[in-house]
Amino acid sequence: MHIVSPTSTPRPPVGSVVQAVAILRHLGSLAEGAGVNAIARATGIGPSSCFNVLRTLVGEDMVRFDPATKLYRLGLGTVDLARMALARDALVNVARGPMAQMAEEHDAAVGLWRLSARDTDHERLTLMALAESDAATRIHMLVGQRQPAMAGATGRAVLAARTLPDAAVLDAYAGVRWREAPGADKFLRQVRDAEARGWAADNGNINHGISTVASAIRERSGAVRFVLSVSIFGGRESAAGLAAIGKDLSTLTRTLETSVYGQMGEE
Repeated sequence: MHIVSPTSTPRPPVGSVVQAVAILRHLGSLAEGAGVNAIARATGIGPSSCFNVLRTLVGEDMVRFDPATKLYRLGLGTVDLARMALARDALVNVARGPMAQMAEEHDAAVGLWRLSARDTDHERLTLMALAESDAATRIHMLVGQRQPAMAGATGRAVLAARTLPDAAVLDAYAGVRWREAPGADKFLRQVRDAEARGWAADNGNINHGISTVASAIRERSGAVRFVLSVSIFGGRESAAGLAAIGKDLSTLTRTLETSVYGQMGEE
């Protein structure tokens, strides 16, 4: 018997599968649920087809339907899939121990974010793993939460790792909804500083009262797939103390890169 590899002969995508993925991604981007007509408009799927796909996803526990509000939300079945995927991801597994150590050492919330996108205009960061200290009062994040890829310290770290021209960095800055905007010129300088030192910082520009440092993790090709972040309460550390955390984080990301992907540029 000859078995054809899925990648050996290009085939047209299966429409219903494409629609299901589009619906799941859209629901994942919403803070609240949405009705079938709103989902259909947002995804470009006909209302009838959208309803049929949603009904199937509800039956598979991928989507949850609230009969009282008529709204659809992601179901717990997506969490089960995410857990299975995480269990098989080498970087996530390798990073858990060092993340826990850093969280305790710096009394911080340490997050591992995965960069994903349908295209460069819709990049998002999803929190894949979290390590917290045992402090009674601490910063808490939820695994699975998403944020715009260019926001905060993580966004600066991604831009720095990509070594983009000034115009592209400023375009990314303009696309972020800031709580307290740092200013375009200052943002550009921060990205260039991050390129030189290997880590970026955000002091309350995205989340009030929170200081975060971040460092991108690159594959052998140089592409950014993951970002590590360390978040503490604002004002707790001096500029020198925050820089020390950033240096520790940059060292960790370089170690993870080599451990999981090998030396940069190798094929």
